Amino acid sequence: MGVSSKTSKVSSVIATLCILIYIAAIAFGAAQIIVNIGERRNVAEKEFYDLADRASSSAVFLGFMSQPYQDTIKDYISSSQTLLGVIISGSGGEYAFERFQGSGIVWAGDSPRFKTRAGLPGEPLYLPLRIDGQRNVTIQAIYSFIDYDIFLKVLRNVLLAILAALAIAFITLLLELIQKNKGAYYRPAAPGTEPAIKPALKPEPKPARKTAPAPDIPEAGDFPAFSSAPAEKEEPEIPAYEIPEFQEDEEQEAEDPNKSPHGLFTSRGNVGWESYLNDRLSSELQRCASLEQDLVFIVMEFGGAGEIGDSLYHQFADEAVNFFAMRDLIFEKGEKGISVIVPSANLEHGIAKAEDFRVRINAKLSTSFESPSELCIGLSSRSGRLIDAERLILEASKALEKALEDPVSPIVAFKSDPEKYREYIKTHSGNE
Repeated sequence: MGVSSKTSKVSSVIATLCILIYIAAIAFGAAQIIVNIGERRNVAEKEFYDLADRASSSAVFLGFMSQPYQDTIKDYISSSQTLLGVIISGSGGEYAFERFQGSGIVWAGDSPRFKTRAGLPGEPLYLPLRIDGQRNVTIQAIYSFIDYDIFLKVLRNVLLAILAALAIAFITLLLELIQKNKGAYYRPAAPGTEPAIKPALKPEPKPARKTAPAPDIPEAGDFPAFSSAPAEKEEPEIPAYEIPEFQEDEEQEAEDPNKSPHGLFTSRGNVGWESYLNDRLSSELQRCASLEQDLVFIVMEFGGAGEIGDSLYHQFADEAVNFFAMRDLIFEKGEKGISVIVPSANLEHGIAKAEDFRVRINAKLSTSFESPSELCIGLSSRSGRLIDAERLILEASKALEKALEDPVSPIVAFKSDPEKYREYIKTHSGNE
């Protein structure tokens, strides 16, 4: 078998391999994008249902299409992963909200319409809203089903795989050309074409002359041996280090998946994770401060030494969601309590809400605990202060401790003096 035949076979194998790499890279990239589109749609539907729930519940406390109500809708769209534009229609007209200007809404006169372009679904999401005093209220939303960051990442990986295959094909072609042209530069002469070699002329003898006797030349063995190859260096011995094998502690308890945040809501109470509270409260405090609105933070917990089962806790959390109508502003607190953020409300309003909720729990879950005073509640409010989340949580927790210690007063509110608080902040800021 000749060299050219072997080269052709190698080239065929390399070409087939490159084609397979092209197909596999494109198929894998397309599969990743399709999977991501499905995941984005699921996320969009979940965010849309949460937005519809907030739009219905916020209308009760803020008033339908009031400025705080519109700010709540805008804040949710801005923090969402997929939603680009929302249209709420009612008897009073149509109201449009966008993540940023021009992201999903176009206007036909005074009537908002959704954009139609690549990356947006053909039909928007749609739900009717139940709002007291309003008729035929509906909410529609359009979302982006392509995550362009992931799309660019997949495209980059596909292009890298294709470029690698092209590099292999180019190198193979180059080697094949070199192998084919090698014979042109080093072609041996054909048999019978060698030039005739003339016999060498015998030189005429020269007259002998006397020469001095040759000196004694030492034998070959008398010279030191010489080698053109460099002397081999003795490689240093590398000590072998034994890597200790990792052994998992068999007595270590398996991590409870119900205590590790995954997703938006917990599996025990279907409310926010306790570890998310600080960030969300900070965000709500900043929003209320920018709008010069008040905010109430409520912590509640069942007293007594006994534990609360998962079933009772789930009922308790469900009642809180139904009463406060804001699932994303309710968070677990330990094993026996919850925390609630009530924006756009002052301390007196928060106390009234806490009393009503405690009466509701005593009426619906009275058979589940020992005495009606077992549910204790602590409150604190922003009260015109530029306060951080940690401070507000501390004040409400101190109030809850007082309520747990005093069985006669199961609801305790921390009432601050804004002037004294500002003076306290100035004093401590100057000492730092």
